[in-house]
Amino acid sequence: MTWEDQRTQYWTRLLFCGLALLYFNFGGEEQVRDWTSLQVVNLLFVAFGIEILFFMHHASQMPHAPWRQRLTMWVDIVMASFAVLADTTVSSPGFLVFLMVILGNGMRYGLRLFGEAVVGSLGAAVLIVSLRLYDYVDLFSVSAIFFLVFFAIIVIYSYTLTAKIELGRAKLAHERNIDALTGLLNRRALIERSSTLFQPQDNGNGVVVLFADLDGFKTVNDTHGHHVGDRVLAAVASNIAKTVRNEDLVARYGGDEFLLLLPDTTKQGGELVAQRVRQAIDDYAKDNQIDFSISIGMGKYPDHGLDLETVIDCVDKAMYRSKLKQGRGGILHVDGCELD
Repeated sequence: MTWEDQRTQYWTRLLFCGLALLYFNFGGEEQVRDWTSLQVVNLLFVAFGIEILFFMHHASQMPHAPWRQRLTMWVDIVMASFAVLADTTVSSPGFLVFLMVILGNGMRYGLRLFGEAVVGSLGAAVLIVSLRLYDYVDLFSVSAIFFLVFFAIIVIYSYTLTAKIELGRAKLAHERNIDALTGLLNRRALIERSSTLFQPQDNGNGVVVLFADLDGFKTVNDTHGHHVGDRVLAAVASNIAKTVRNEDLVARYGGDEFLLLLPDTTKQGGELVAQRVRQAIDDYAKDNQIDFSISIGMGKYPDHGLDLETVIDCVDKAMYRSKLKQGRGGILHVDGCELD
C-alpha cells in the first residue's frame, strides 16, 4: 500500500485528535470526570497527536509496515476508550470513533485487521460499560437498543463490503503481476520484486541471472498455428517453474523470452539450473515432435553489472553475438560483456 493510500487516514486521525481537544476544553473541567483532570486529558491527546505525526512521517518513508498499521489501530482504540471513560456525558460521541476505527482500518488494510478492530472495539465497549455500569442503566431503552442494532448492521455490512474489496484487490494484483498465458510473473512485477536483490548489501553468493529465449518459435507459429505456439509457451513456463526454488524469481520477459533470477547462487549452481531447463525443454520438444530449442545466457550480479537492466543487456548482447557465430541453442556464459 502506497503512502498516498494512507495519507487520508493519518489526517483523519489528526482531525479527531483536534476535535477531542476542542470538545473537552470547551466543556472545561465539568466535561471531565472526577477520576482524571483536564490537564491529563490535554497531555494525553497532545501526546496522541505527536504519535500520529511521528507515524505519519514513518509511513511516508516506509509505506509498507504491517506492524505500524496494527500498532496505530490499537492506539486509536485505547485513546477512544480513554475519551469515553473521561467524558462526563454518558452517551459520549467517543463511541462513534470505534466505528471509524473499524471502518478506517478494516476497509483499508483487509479482513485480518477488520477482525482485530471489531474485537478490540467490542472489548473496549464491554470494559467501558462494566466500569460505568450505573451510568448506563438509565440509557437502556428502545432507542438505545435500536442504536446498537444499527451499529451491528453497519459493522456486518462493512465486513461483507471489505471482503469484496479485498477479493477485488487480490484479483487486480494477480492481473497486474501475472502473465495470463504462462502463469509466471510479468516483466513489471519481476522488476518490482527484484529491487531488493540488487542492493549494495551482502547478497551471499550474488544473484545469477538466466536470460532464455526460444529458437525457432516463429516457425512453430507459422507451421502449427498460434494455438500451438501458446501451448508451447505455457509448457516452457511450466517446465522452467519446476526447476527453480521457491525463493527464485521467474518471469515471462517478452514474447518468447524468459528471465530467471537466482539469489544467493554460485555460477556452478546457475549452470545446473540452466542445464535442467534446457534438458526439460529439449525433452518436451522431442516428445511433442515440435522443432524448437532454447538458448540460455547466464550472467551474475554484481560481476556483470550493478543493476538488473545492465546484467540483462550484457547477457542479451553476448547471446546475440554467439548465435551469429554458432547458431541456435546452448548455454552461454558471460564475462563482462564478452563470452568466456
